[in-house]
Amino acid sequence: MKNISSLERNHRILVIDDNRAIHADLRKILAGDNEENPDLLSDESLLFDSPKPNVAIPKFELESAYQGQEGLEQVRAKIAGGLPYALAFVDVRMPPGWDGIETIMRLWEADPNLQVVICTAYSDYSWNSILAKLGQSDNLLILKKPFDSIEVIQLAHALTRKWIVSRQARAKLEDLDLMVARRTAELQSANDSLEREFAERTKAEEAFRIVFEASPIAIALLSADLRIINVNSALERLHGLSRSAIVGNDPLELGWFNTSEDLRSIIGAGLAADGIDQSEVTLKHATLGDRTGLLWARQVEIRNTAHVLCFLLDITERKQIEDELRRARHDAEAAARAKSEFVANMSHEIRTPLNGVLGLSSFLEEQSLPESIRELGSLIRTSGEMLRRVLDDVLDFSKIESGKLELENEPFSLRESVEWSIGIFRKAADDKHLELSISIAENVPGRLVGDATRIRQVLTNLINNAVKFTESGSIRVTVRFEGAQTEAGRCRLCMEVSDTGIGIPADRIDRLFQPFSQVDASTNRRFGGTGLGLSICKRILEMMGGEINVQSQISRGTKFAFSVPIRIADSELPLISDTARSTSPKRILVVEDNMINQIVIRRMAENLGHMVDVAANGSTALQQAKKVTYDLVLTDLNMPDIDGLQVTRLIRNLPAPKASVPIVALTASATAADREACLSAGMDDYLCKPITSEALRTVIDRWGSDPERARRESPKFLGVNYRALLT
Repeated sequence: MKNISSLERNHRILVIDDNRAIHADLRKILAGDNEENPDLLSDESLLFDSPKPNVAIPKFELESAYQGQEGLEQVRAKIAGGLPYALAFVDVRMPPGWDGIETIMRLWEADPNLQVVICTAYSDYSWNSILAKLGQSDNLLILKKPFDSIEVIQLAHALTRKWIVSRQARAKLEDLDLMVARRTAELQSANDSLEREFAERTKAEEAFRIVFEASPIAIALLSADLRIINVNSALERLHGLSRSAIVGNDPLELGWFNTSEDLRSIIGAGLAADGIDQSEVTLKHATLGDRTGLLWARQVEIRNTAHVLCFLLDITERKQIEDELRRARHDAEAAARAKSEFVANMSHEIRTPLNGVLGLSSFLEEQSLPESIRELGSLIRTSGEMLRRVLDDVLDFSKIESGKLELENEPFSLRESVEWSIGIFRKAADDKHLELSISIAENVPGRLVGDATRIRQVLTNLINNAVKFTESGSIRVTVRFEGAQTEAGRCRLCMEVSDTGIGIPADRIDRLFQPFSQVDASTNRRFGGTGLGLSICKRILEMMGGEINVQSQISRGTKFAFSVPIRIADSELPLISDTARSTSPKRILVVEDNMINQIVIRRMAENLGHMVDVAANGSTALQQAKKVTYDLVLTDLNMPDIDGLQVTRLIRNLPAPKASVPIVALTASATAADREACLSAGMDDYLCKPITSEALRTVIDRWGSDPERARRESPKFLGVNYRALLT
């Protein structure tokens, strides 16, 4: 809205006359100093019968034009500059251009607000003829020549004042029009809003009625005193009653609650807490008996009156299904526990005698025995190794299927792991006159972080298959890195095992990675195996985020390639590696209740140059640990009397230095739970049965040479699965 009082006064006057003397006269009358025109002030005071004013009469700003066209251009320029004229004195005769009447018409086209005084000494136009040409206008006056000074001043003051008053009036009208328009718009908007609200409410009520009646969910509308005042068809079906038999009752009479106290407390508390959600209630059906339902309730306002809106869902069948699923889940969990216990027991019961078979057979291969006996020992040991591999595959597959296979994430030397895997099959390849080679790209770093055991497991499985299915030619292992290193230090490790063996038919390649599936499943197949090896490799690689693929041609060979994301180790991380070989004999206590395993472990340790004491149970072991300061304790976990975990705890409570002796578990089931139990009991490491001389030597060298250094480098179990050393 405009501030009318702030409109500036306008004393700008334009004189349009071809007689320059007229310009001078008007300028002298209107623009001269008051002190230079005392007669004018006296005449004005006399004219208006007032004393001579104490303030100066404002001066007018006069500008001149001598033709109508020139005056029009000046008016336009002033309007464009934002300083329009308030008044124009226009002569009637201005040859050779426009006369005064045409000039005024043009001026009003440019500025309709311009006040105009026609100056004339002749009666060329009558007042009626002027009005006929210019139209009736209150912006027009006539001044006869010669001028009277007082009359000119009076006209100038009156018309400039009229200009500002007209502007103020116009601004006031504009403001009033704007206010009326705004108020009208507000009223129209409010009216439109009310109409929309009414229409929406009507639609909402109609929609509610439709939904209320058509909803498959039972709905009841209750009054504030919890009396049912309306129900839909679904609620009639829910109770097997007609609407008339339900309306007027309360939820207690329909069996939703047992007592009125329950009704009041549950409904009242629920509504006070923003409603009731999924409250289980009993539904009484006229013919089906008691059923189970879920209740939702909200407090609503209908026509300014409080109501309670209830929704009920019959969940009787769902409850029955949930009960059946709960029983089925309980049975499945029981079966899974039984399976896990069976696998653990079978692992322990098979590995324990298998340790004796492999250990004793290895003694038969000693050079001091006759060749025939050593050959028999070798055959026994080979058969035992085959049995152990089958057992390992079955256990690994069982762990994968149950989601219990866990991956390590420790620093290791990739080159050592690859060379170790190659070394296992070096003799088998030489026996078949096969060339077994390795190629490691220069960009492969020496230190990585990951599960070295599982990478070795995959690699040794692929090399084992290559040796098994290749009769002549070569086997080549290639290691390289692909892609750039990420910000997290991760790269992609790629390994390939290629051979010149018998190859795989194209129509049977899809069977390679299926569990318990083999390319040749006939009864006269040449090669043995469980059919689990490649399936386990694929599952392990997928757990690591990797993949495996195969390319093969009949009689020309096969190439297995796998890749896994892996992180490059920081330089300060210690590698999982064996400590230096011990040069001095150690005093070792073997705690084992199985007599055969006592013999095997004792003889293995003695063959390595160490002194061994044997305890057949935990009580004997504790007594010997109190008497003798041992360099290492090897203890079975499962023993009658006191088990290996309890023995460890008791030894750790002995006075120094006996309490700090390194303790290594001898276990037939090296699961994650076993490892955690061993750590909690205070053990330092573990050996998985069946045990080899090499695995035993490794652990004795690690913990027998410098136990404190070994503990610093291994704040937890080193993660070396010594089962891999048994291959």
